[in-house]
Amino acid sequence: MSEWRCRNRVRANREHCVEVLSYDQFRDLLGVPPGTYDRGLDFRRKVVAPALLEVNGLSDMGVDIELRRRHARAPIHEVAISWWTKSGDEYREALQERNRSKVGRMARLRGQVETAEPLPELLPLPSQEKINLIR
Repeated sequence: MSEWRCRNRVRANREHCVEVLSYDQFRDLLGVPPGTYDRGLDFRRKVVAPALLEVNGLSDMGVDIELRRRHARAPIHEVAISWWTKSGDEYREALQERNRSKVGRMARLRGQVETAEPLPELLPLPSQEKINLIR
């Protein structure tokens, strides 16, 4: 996906770009071997969604991918890719994420990060006198 983005960097000066590729060209672009992820839903969930998450979370450009079918039950026949240059907060968030550690990156991009809360203060230890009274 990033190779494709680099090859099309010339068009990046435009506000918004759209390119339509055949399904086979798009699979080759992403490096998906033939015979894998043949069902459209699996392809979207296992290949397209993670690629979009990573590119949109780390790149200075936003990308959207539309898998097109001739009708509702038909196989995917083409893919429309649109991209645009990020600005403002979107751009700053991508830069911040790129500068952070890779550990936990996908969880941060998905919004699944758990925050640790400090432990409550421990109760004070009983004095020796109270221990003697209990015995």
